Order: sequence, then C-alpha cells, then structure tokens
Amino acid sequence: MNEIDLKELFKVAVETLREQTIRSLLEADMTYQKDSENEGIAEMEYLRLDLTKEQREVCNHLLECRDKEDCEYATHAYIAGLYDAFRIMAVLFPDQWDTDNIRELFAAKVKN
Repeated sequence: MNEIDLKELFKVAVETLREQTIRSLLEADMTYQKDSENEGIAEMEYLRLDLTKEQREVCNHLLECRDKEDCEYATHAYIAGLYDAFRIMAVLFPDQWDTDNIRELFAAKVKN
C-alpha cells in the first residue's frame, strides 16, 4: 500500500468514525436540534421563493460549495481533535506515546 492509498484509507476511516460519533452527540444536543429545525424551515422558505432559473442555480451552487467546504472543515477539525488528544496523552504518558509518527501522519493528511 503506497502513501496516497494509506492517506485516503485514513481519511475514509476518520470520516466514518466522525459521522458515527457526531451523530449520537448531535441527537442529544437540543441546541443543534433547534438549529436543524430552523434550517429546515429556512430551506422550505427558500424553495417557495419565486426565483429565476439562473438565480436558483447561483443560490444552489453557493449552498453546494458551502456544504462541501463544511464537510472538509469537519474532517480536518476531527483530525485536529484526534491529534490534540494524542498530544495530551503524550504529555500525560511521555514514555508510552510517540507523537512524532502521529504528527507526520496528520501533517501529511492536512496537506492534501
């Protein structure tokens, strides 16, 4: 397995774990649930607007770009959280955690 395959496998694993972990946290978060409900209402209002085809395409493209950016940000934020957790463990247990290899792996992922 080459370095690119390993990075992609790592990214897929992180995204899968992140989704499982976040879903359970968000389901229990009432603030998020209210925000999600408000987003649904706003989307229904958006769909009811009398926009031209061109206006709707521009708006949809903007929303798609934001969604993609948000997903990428979430993946990197999750990786950063993992990295910080490893750094904390290295401080707490310096003889048991080698953060150099972990740092290299995360740095390689963040560059892509």
